[in-house]
Amino acid sequence: MTVKKREMEEINVYGDPEVAEVGVVRFGDDDRHTVEIVDGLTPPQTREEKWVINISTQFGCPVGCPFCDAALRYAGNPSTEELLDEVRWALARHPGAAERCAKLKVHFARMGEPSLNDAVLEAMDRLPDVVDSKGLWCCVASVAPRGRDAWFDRLLEIKERHFYGCFQLQFSVQSTNESNRDRLIPMAHWRLGELAEYGSRFFREGDRKVVLNFALARDVEFDSRVIAEIYDPAQFAVKLTPVNPTAAGKENGFETILRSERDRQISDACTALDAEGFDVVLSIGDEREDEIGSNCGQAVRVERELSEDREKSSLQVRNGRAVSFSG
Repeated sequence: MTVKKREMEEINVYGDPEVAEVGVVRFGDDDRHTVEIVDGLTPPQTREEKWVINISTQFGCPVGCPFCDAALRYAGNPSTEELLDEVRWALARHPGAAERCAKLKVHFARMGEPSLNDAVLEAMDRLPDVVDSKGLWCCVASVAPRGRDAWFDRLLEIKERHFYGCFQLQFSVQSTNESNRDRLIPMAHWRLGELAEYGSRFFREGDRKVVLNFALARDVEFDSRVIAEIYDPAQFAVKLTPVNPTAAGKENGFETILRSERDRQISDACTALDAEGFDVVLSIGDEREDEIGSNCGQAVRVERELSEDREKSSLQVRNGRAVSFSG
């Protein structure tokens, strides 16, 4: 079945070209089909050294994570060609840069849960034909929804076919406590042991280690002993990040524990994981990214609110004119 391609329209672009710029684009004329694309760098590295492109894999997201601005604003999936158009949009902003880039990472991540869109697999399979770069990397971040085993089996096949040694798979784990995980990922998902089983199949010598990502929030358990018991440090790495300062996170009372009174506790956990042989990445990021608002769903949420305000203002003007004419 051929899916009719919707035309892509650029709605807005903002940010800092030295860190990240966010493009808000719409497919077709339905505002629900608006996505965000992040065209980013990792200072002090230049674009020729490392370039990161984050594309949206869904229109909104059905998972409902309580700290995500895209949560539950789901309106379907982009097609394969639309996903690749997001990549093309970023490439077109810097003609010729892809060919010169030593490491160009295309993230199939936010907005959306990539494993809930089958078109993501086809887009990844075609990515080497779209991105002319010897430094091309493909990246996926997922909460690993239950019932998507066939999707992850195909992901492994595509990694082996195109991206052996240059694929980054990241699981959004969030906590070592399953009850906490159920609250933070309110959709049926793989348990910690199931993540370990799949990751062990996915990884082979020469691959990038599978990343276990924890966005550390207050009142959320993080126990290095659980990680050491379940995961093989030869196959898995641990990444610790702050809870992003999204509107949804603020509304739901989420606060990061990095840079807090629990810093010492986290430092001790990192030391313990390091002693067990794990690679541990403390990824604080550039504070300018928070100012830009390049976290998941932020750009589209802001643009929607501005659009709603404009519509209200327009309606008030029209109503005002109607009253004056009738008088």
